[in-house]
Amino acid sequence: MNIMHKPADTESLAGATADLARFTVNLDLKDVDAFTVERAKTHLFDTVGACITGAVQQVTVACEAAMSELLPGGDVPVPGQKGRYDVLTAAFLGGTAGHGLELDDGFRPAGAHPGVAIVPTVLSAGYHYNVDGKTLLRALIAGYEVMGRIGAAMHPRQRQRGFHNTAVAGVFGAAAAVSVFRGHDEKTLKNAFGLASSMASGINTHRTGGDAKRMHPGLAARSGIMAATMAEKGFEGLETAIEDKYGFFTAFAGTDNGAPDWANIDILEEGGHIKSDYVIGDCYIKPHACCRHLHPMLDALIDIVKSENLSADQVEKVEVGLYEVAVVHGEIGWDNFTTSQMSIPFTAATALHKQSVQLAHFTPEARGDKAITADCAKVSVYLDKELDAQYPEKRPTRVDVTTKDGKRFSKLVDEPLGAARNPVPEDAMVVKYMGLAAPVIGEQRATDVLAQLRQVEQLNDIRGLVESMAL
Repeated sequence: MNIMHKPADTESLAGATADLARFTVNLDLKDVDAFTVERAKTHLFDTVGACITGAVQQVTVACEAAMSELLPGGDVPVPGQKGRYDVLTAAFLGGTAGHGLELDDGFRPAGAHPGVAIVPTVLSAGYHYNVDGKTLLRALIAGYEVMGRIGAAMHPRQRQRGFHNTAVAGVFGAAAAVSVFRGHDEKTLKNAFGLASSMASGINTHRTGGDAKRMHPGLAARSGIMAATMAEKGFEGLETAIEDKYGFFTAFAGTDNGAPDWANIDILEEGGHIKSDYVIGDCYIKPHACCRHLHPMLDALIDIVKSENLSADQVEKVEVGLYEVAVVHGEIGWDNFTTSQMSIPFTAATALHKQSVQLAHFTPEARGDKAITADCAKVSVYLDKELDAQYPEKRPTRVDVTTKDGKRFSKLVDEPLGAARNPVPEDAMVVKYMGLAAPVIGEQRATDVLAQLRQVEQLNDIRGLVESMAL
């Protein structure tokens, strides 16, 4: 276990707002273990790859056109994009791009994607404030920690109430990261968290359709920068806003049905500790280009298909047993890019035919493939109460495949590839990054960016690095 150096007085808890502020202000990179530092750099380059490849998606293009019209000008570059923008717009565009293709990392206990809220924040604000690599790394770790612990404290209660944690918890992580850059004291950061509490927003309409989910981390990054900067300029927020009886936890996660006493939780313990005492050391990486709730199902199904050498034509039915939060994905269709990446029937049928689920499998042509869409009917989903009892500690999924000649194959996956206990090998991480970044910025530049990101703590300033990510 990699031990976190907590503030000295956390045994007498002061409340979530104060405890997170104290942690952030006192975070020293020298105290962070080598494992967590290396994981932080891996998540940094993985997210940069997602931001670069997401720069060319339709929602990013639409957001860029809108923001260039509304707020023209600025000097901050954005990974994979041509323009230069003000710091808020740059963070917004980077976050939207990174989340747009379902390739971003996540923290399972929070049901959230920290990378696409925090990395665009530290790149945009880091460029704006001309910080060095060590400061960027410290801000990155702090941002993940704050966002992850707040999200884990609420999850899955906030999801059941309709909120998306990437957006509603991400604003706090972004504010914490900027506060590291600015050297804020605890009082200033508590004010920033108070302001962030009123800026948090993001609902789960993506379960039905539309692309609004894609901008959630961008909104969190932008609002977090605003909250920290406004607090620095003297704008006061409630210093107990996260745990207050009228505050953030109460509003987004409620006080009913056995809710915890929000004023007395140990916020730095929320979400637990698996391989690291820091959130960023326990986050997952995505090998499949779709919603993380679908990954254990895909791991199991692809393993069965490959090991038994099954063709799609041989399969009669695929039964998927899930925890409650994931069951809704069995009802989602595939009429557009967003819903298809959330759909169990479509991704399972794709895995039957392709033995893989990648970006190319969600194009209009792929969604119109009659062989794949016909096989969506073979897939059924059910709630498994035994598996549900293990969530959110795990994402357990059972897949049963029955063939047309009556054979039945079963596999249970509770730690999908990419989880803290089942990490993607480092060489595969590099292959993933290069596959995302090289087509947009070129192979040589992608290689150079990767080399700098893997030694980011040695950079005296990060402006050249951020410039090299952009077009």
